[in-house]
Amino acid sequence: MLFVLIALWGVGIVLLVSDARKSSIRWLSAVAFCGGSGALSAVIGDMLIPLALQRQAGEGLVELLEGLRVLSSLMQYYGLPFTFVLFAISFNPARITPRRKAAIALLTLVPIAATLLFVKPIHPIPFRLTAAWAVPMVGLASLWIIFKKETQATLRMNDRLTGLAVVPAVLLCSVMNYVLPSLGFVEMWRYNTWIIAFAVLVFIVAIFNYGFLGIRVLIQTRKLDVSIRAVTSGTAVLNHAIKNDVGKTKLFGEKIRAYAERTDQPELAADIAVVLAATRHIQEMIARVQDQTQELAYKPEWNDPAAMLEGLRDQLAADTDKVRIHLHIPDHLELYCDRAQTTEMWNNVLSNAIEAMPDGGNIAVRLYETKRGILAEVKDSGPGMNKKLLKQVMEPFFTTKGDRRMNFGLGLSYCYQVMRKHGGSFDLYSEPGRGTTAVMRFPQQKRRSGNI
Repeated sequence: MLFVLIALWGVGIVLLVSDARKSSIRWLSAVAFCGGSGALSAVIGDMLIPLALQRQAGEGLVELLEGLRVLSSLMQYYGLPFTFVLFAISFNPARITPRRKAAIALLTLVPIAATLLFVKPIHPIPFRLTAAWAVPMVGLASLWIIFKKETQATLRMNDRLTGLAVVPAVLLCSVMNYVLPSLGFVEMWRYNTWIIAFAVLVFIVAIFNYGFLGIRVLIQTRKLDVSIRAVTSGTAVLNHAIKNDVGKTKLFGEKIRAYAERTDQPELAADIAVVLAATRHIQEMIARVQDQTQELAYKPEWNDPAAMLEGLRDQLAADTDKVRIHLHIPDHLELYCDRAQTTEMWNNVLSNAIEAMPDGGNIAVRLYETKRGILAEVKDSGPGMNKKLLKQVMEPFFTTKGDRRMNFGLGLSYCYQVMRKHGGSFDLYSEPGRGTTAVMRFPQQKRRSGNI
C-alpha cells in the first residue's frame, strides 16, 4: 500500500502543479488524493500502529494514529465517488451549465451526508448501503467520461488516454472497495496495487508522448521557455557586441575605399568592397535573428481571421502552384489577437508546410470556436516526422533546411513565443507518412462594450 500512497499522491501533486486553474485537473487530483487516503489508512493500520505498539508508545499517540486511520478510510470511501463525479462533468462539460454542475454536486452529496449523519457507527463502513449509492455514481460518471465527443482529431488521443488511465482504475477499485466487501469478501482493496500501477503507467506514457489534460504541453513548454530565455539574453549581448565591431569595420572600410578611389588603387577598392559586402550581410543576419528572439510587443485587437488567412493564401500561392491551401473558417468568426504577430506566425507555419512538400500537396487550415476559445489547425499532406525529429523542431536554431545561411531555425520558436504572449499554446503533431498538424489555441476573450 505504500506504493499506492506514493503513486496516487504523486500524481495528484503533478496534476496540481501542472495547471491548478483547470477544474478537470483539480477534481482529478482530488480523486487521486482520496484514493491515496485509503492507502494511507492501510499504511497506518499495517505499519505505523503496530510499530507504535511494539515500541510501547503512549496511548495518546496510538489513539491519534487510529483516528487518522479512520479519517483516511472515510476520505476514500465517501470522497472518491463525489470527486470522481465532479471530475467527469468537468472533463466532459457538454450541456452542463454552472447551475447544473452545482445541482449535480448537491445531489451527489445527499447520500454521502445521509450515510454519515444517520448510520451509526460510521466506521467500519456499512458496505451494502455505501455500495448502493457509490457504485451507480461511479458507473454513470465513467460512462460520461467514455462518451465524451471530441471534434478535434488532435485532442482525441489525449482524451482516450485520460479515460484509459482513470476509468478502469476507478471502476475496478470500486468493485474491490464496495461490491466485494458487501458480499462478504473483506480487504479486497489490497489487490488495488496492480490496478493503480497500470493507471500510473498509462499516465506516465501519456504525459511524455501524447498529453494528459495538457500536462505534456507543460513539460515541453517549460523546457522551451528556458531555451528561449537563454537564446534571448545570449543573442542580445552577442548582437550588441557584433554590431559595435561591424560598425567600426564598416566605418573604416568606407574610409579605406574612399582613399583607394582617390589614389587610383582599383585592386584595394575591390578588396574593400568585398569586406563592406560582408559587413552588410552580417548586419542583415543580426537584424533577422534579433527580430525573432527579442521580447515581443503584444498589441491585441479584434480581427477577422478569414481575411488574414485569405491574404496569406494569395501571397503564398504566388510562390508555388503545386500546393493548395484550403481554408475552413466559420462565418463571422472573430479572433482577439495581435494581427501582425499572428499573421507572421501563420506565415511561418504555412511556409514550413509548403517547403515540406516540394512535389506538391494540400494544406487544410481550420478554425474552431470552443468553450475555451479559438482553436486553429494547419494540417499538411507532407511526409510527416518521427518522434525524435518532432521533439527537436521546436528548439531554437534547429533546422532541417539545406541552406543554413539565412535559415536560423527560429520560425517555430517564434510561433511558440507568439502564442505564449496570447496566453495560449502552440503544439505540433506528426507521424511519418501522415503529415504534420500545427495546433494553436487562443484563449476565450469577452468583448467589451463599445467594440465593433
